[in-house]
Order: sequence, then C-alpha cells, then structure tokens
Amino acid sequence: MSPTVVTDHVSDAQRTLEQRFANPFLRRVLRSPLHRLASRWFVLVSYVGPKSGRRYTFPVAYAVAGGGIVAVTPKAESNWWKNFRRPMACRLWYRGQRREATGEVVTGEFAVDLLDRYAAAHGLLARELGLSENGGGRTGVDETARDDFAVVLFRFD
Repeated sequence: MSPTVVTDHVSDAQRTLEQRFANPFLRRVLRSPLHRLASRWFVLVSYVGPKSGRRYTFPVAYAVAGGGIVAVTPKAESNWWKNFRRPMACRLWYRGQRREATGEVVTGEFAVDLLDRYAAAHGLLARELGLSENGGGRTGVDETARDDFAVVLFRFD
C-alpha cells in the first residue's frame, strides 16, 4: 500500500463495529475508575457542534506532543476535525479526569512534527494509516499525503 493513498482504510463493517460497540464501550470505560484499561491510548473528546448545537462525544487515539494532546485522522474518513479548523472549546477525559481544553487543526511543519510524534506513539496504527516511520525518524509521508490527514492539537485550559 502506498503511503499517499489514505482512502478506504475503514470498511463499512469496521465502521459499524466501531460505532455500535467499540465507541460506546470506550466512552464508558474512559469515564470510569477502570479508565486505566484504555486511557494510555485513548482520550475522550466532547464538544458542542457549532451549527447543530448537539454534543458529540467520542474516543480518539492520541499522543502527548506539542504542549498538549494530538489526534490524527484521515480527512476522507471522518468529519469531526472540521469543527476544529478554528480554535474551539471542548472537554477531554484524559487519564480519568475531565478537563477543559481548546482544540485546533494544525498545519505546516508543526503538523509534520506532530505526525512524527503520533507515529512514534502508535506504531501499528500509524502503519495502518500509511504513516510508517522510516530510518530517519520521520513519518515518511510526502507533502501530498500530509494533506490527507487532519492533525488536531488539544491544549488544556
């Protein structure tokens, strides 16, 4: 698989399994005293949609970098990141604690650095997304492919 192709990573069956079982399970666990089972890899993001006024709460894999929490998602496979194109207030359940934060999509060289940190923290997931590391410690993602990913940085308030 070429690292520049980032579409169709998640099948319909995988998406259904994620939405019906994995996400509800992780939402419960990450808010509970049992959070240690998953909070090393996942953070719960919660925000109010600016147009809908609806609260969205979902787990994302994260890395600690850039002075905050970094989440990476293929742009073609999700929409939540679009709400963070401008800084937006949200809540994170991080390591068992609910914390207020501000999330924002980052771009440019800073985003590349954060992609590197994310790839280092999530080797298997990073390879699945086409972010596999090369010998130089960089993600190896070319400039065209970088545009396929949204890099969201959450900073605690």
